[in-house]
Amino acid sequence: MKTLESLKWRAAIKKFDGSKKVKEEDLNILIEAANLAATSGGLQPFKMVVVENKELQSQLVPYTYGQAQVKDASHVLVFAIEAEFDTDLVDRYIDRAAEVRNMDKQNLVGYADSMKAYISSMDENTKYHWAKSQAFLSLGTVLSAAADLRIDSCPMEGFDASQYQELLGLKAYNLMPVVILPIGYRSDEDFHSKEAKVRKTLENFTIKIN
Repeated sequence: MKTLESLKWRAAIKKFDGSKKVKEEDLNILIEAANLAATSGGLQPFKMVVVENKELQSQLVPYTYGQAQVKDASHVLVFAIEAEFDTDLVDRYIDRAAEVRNMDKQNLVGYADSMKAYISSMDENTKYHWAKSQAFLSLGTVLSAAADLRIDSCPMEGFDASQYQELLGLKAYNLMPVVILPIGYRSDEDFHSKEAKVRKTLENFTIKIN
């Protein structure tokens, strides 16, 4: 299957070729893939921030613990959750659902009430981890889409989220970064992509319950 071939090709790239650029049309595919990802209730409590500025990317390196991928990559995709949200998240989804599906919002009251009760039951810490999980679902979708396009990537949690928030001006958007994804093309000097992928055997990975 093409999917498996792409996933076997994929590697967490440590050294990008800074001279190569991801085409705009391919970048747009990745953005749409991120937007189409599954999320709890379809609520999408996060956004994708696309960084395409070499000077700014270089400024991010100290806040990524010296990791050069953010500087050398074609783009840095930043998955950022809504720093504060409440049942307004549900109201926005209902407005959008009514528009897309050409429905009366009254027909969605039952669903809205259920989701509002769910959101209201969370404390702030639970909200953070729930929203972060949704962003990671989107990250996984983008990783697969990028592999299909033979675009390299390196998912990274090793960065200072508050400094990223400050440098990228994300407070103004009520956003807090939770994971970043430099994308581009591997350098010939990247040793990691040349190594065999180490994973559990399928027999050890899988438990089948009949």
